[in-house]
Amino acid sequence: MLQGLLLTVTVTFLLSPVPVNAIKELSGVKNYEVVYPRRLHSLHKREVKEPEQQEKFETELKYEMTVNGKIAVLYLKKSKGLLAPGYTETHYNSTGGEVTTSPQIMDDCYYQGHVINEKVSDASISTCRGLRGYFSQGDQRYFIEPLSPTNQDAQEHALFKYDPEEKKANSTCGTDDILWVHGSRQNVVPPATSLVKSKDRKGWERKKYIEFYLVLDNGEFKKHNQDPEEIRKRVFEMANYVNMLYKKLNTHVALVGMEIWNDKDKIKITPNASFTLENFSKWRGSVLPRRKRHDIAQLITATELSGTTVGLAFMSTMCSPYHSVGIVQDHSENVLRVAGTMAHEMGHNFGMFHDSYVCKCPSTICVMDRALSFYIPTDFSSCSRVSYDKFFEDKLSNCVLNVPLPTDIISTPICGNQLVEMGEDCDCGTPEECTNICCDAKTCKIKASFQCASGECCEKCQLKKPGAVCRPAKDECDLSEMCDGKSGICPDDRYRINGFPCQNGKGYCLMGMCPTLQEQCTELWGPGTSVADKSCYSRNEGGSRYGYCRKVDDTRIPCKTNDALCGKLFCQGGSDNLPWRGHIVTFLTCKLFDPDDSSPEIGMVANGTKCGHRKVCINAECVDIERAYKSTNCSSKCKGHAVCDHELQCQCKEGWAPPDCDDSTVVFRRLLHCGRGAVPRGCHICGGCYSNLAPKPQTKAEESPEASVYHWHQASQTEEEPTDGEGCTTPRDDSDEAPYT
Repeated sequence: MLQGLLLTVTVTFLLSPVPVNAIKELSGVKNYEVVYPRRLHSLHKREVKEPEQQEKFETELKYEMTVNGKIAVLYLKKSKGLLAPGYTETHYNSTGGEVTTSPQIMDDCYYQGHVINEKVSDASISTCRGLRGYFSQGDQRYFIEPLSPTNQDAQEHALFKYDPEEKKANSTCGTDDILWVHGSRQNVVPPATSLVKSKDRKGWERKKYIEFYLVLDNGEFKKHNQDPEEIRKRVFEMANYVNMLYKKLNTHVALVGMEIWNDKDKIKITPNASFTLENFSKWRGSVLPRRKRHDIAQLITATELSGTTVGLAFMSTMCSPYHSVGIVQDHSENVLRVAGTMAHEMGHNFGMFHDSYVCKCPSTICVMDRALSFYIPTDFSSCSRVSYDKFFEDKLSNCVLNVPLPTDIISTPICGNQLVEMGEDCDCGTPEECTNICCDAKTCKIKASFQCASGECCEKCQLKKPGAVCRPAKDECDLSEMCDGKSGICPDDRYRINGFPCQNGKGYCLMGMCPTLQEQCTELWGPGTSVADKSCYSRNEGGSRYGYCRKVDDTRIPCKTNDALCGKLFCQGGSDNLPWRGHIVTFLTCKLFDPDDSSPEIGMVANGTKCGHRKVCINAECVDIERAYKSTNCSSKCKGHAVCDHELQCQCKEGWAPPDCDDSTVVFRRLLHCGRGAVPRGCHICGGCYSNLAPKPQTKAEESPEASVYHWHQASQTEEEPTDGEGCTTPRDDSDEAPYT
């Protein structure tokens, strides 16, 4: 727990113009002033403290300096949560084996802040070896960095401005506003063709937590003198700046791990950015998740990428198991320029496009500017903020909405770091920061007579009743979550059991989505597109580049007749103006896209797509739902008013209180919606949905637990309408033509 008082330190900078060549040259800097910072204790403003009397790195600092002839006071506060509590570092031994450590003692010398009394100001400073970093004052941006290798404050430092006459650097982002569409469908479509609309805007209004993993290639290891300590400090400065930028979007970026390929590169790295990105994506997806939980990974490379490219990332793929990645060239000695590129590529993962002339940028340059210049980005444009908000309309963005659990945090608890850790009920920051009336900021405990401090199930410091809906179902493939009466936090998001019929029988739910051929054609070719005739899909049996099921090395494997709907995607109509690299091929009414080798999954039918009655595509095979999702007899273990979810766990139907799902108090209250206290004739409630038809009498077989969820399986054998296990009718699934409509 955080003990003691916060210290305030004032540092005075004495500016003295010294010829540049009298000290040393700074890369890319024409003019700077030399300053000599002196550290002064706040209680004795002009009395210098002896080094041995000081804490190594104070919690709060103030820097006083003369800027443009005026005194400016820079207020800094130690960055909290810059490193995730379970932060690890990985390198490789002489035999190529992984060596992972969890450093517990390390310099905490990274700060963020602002210039006092400035309406627009921010700062990102490291005090590890002198003072290094950036701060802004009004419209002007400044750098400060030590001119001496020692870490004593009294040594010379350079203070220099952004040069408005400096020409733009010849560096660009390689992501040419490409929307990368993947066979896994882990993507968000552009706003104009968005198929998923959220009814609940609270998702993106909540604070986000990005678990960030960085990998440095062998070239980086050699470039920085094979010195892990030097690399660590550089990486932490980068992470500190990225975190400062994303705070403007109510998002906390925490570094969960750093990996150095000190022995050799684990993938083939070339100047071809697309090739390197694809290789890193495959390595990350197959190797990294097994040993480190994270939301996004980036590769920092010393390899000079082709042309003017210094970074590349997949679009709208945050939380994707393979494609939530980016690559960044270490293109500048200035740490913050590289950090700006890191933030830029991460922005692409969140669906942000490059800024255009219609975008409003509150600073000289914004994060998503296409070209890099001497100006370092300090904010996000209006366009980026809109794209960021839209990204959170998709349920697949939930990975960054998960607040770390106390049991996931393995470091010593610190009261005041805004993370609820073991032994804490709440953590609203320091007493000066805290605005939560339910939480005692000094002890990180809930105040007396209160039950909770935060969360969707906490209202006015009291827990909501069990069964209260805290996250409504977004669509037919989602389930509502209810409060349990024990915690203020809404349970994790759960979806309909995989294989539940959706879109009027045209598809089956998979992880909360409803993948259909029509949806995929629209995503690829835009509005006005439809699924091609069934005869087109027979070309997948040929095994050519214009029709196949999968690739093994460079060989295209033909589909079996029963699997023809699970190979290449055939559509008709739509636009031919695609943003992806490749060839458009049309014959008769069949239209397909043949991508280049860097993005082979584009234009293939997605996993989970309906390919027949109670059949879905899995890895280019058309298989039975029960085989695909292993869901047979799942509902037999769900008693009472419960259904089986996508993880094959029992969950209460909407309106029934956990854990036993036998309290219908909330359901009774909902009946008021259907008749002001009485249920009118013909009005029937089923879970949380309403039907104007009373349910038909159930047979003995239908009363079994299995029938309660899988009654729709019997649709082709009975005269009754299938149900969803709650008494509500669901779409029939007895048409083999459903996938083509």
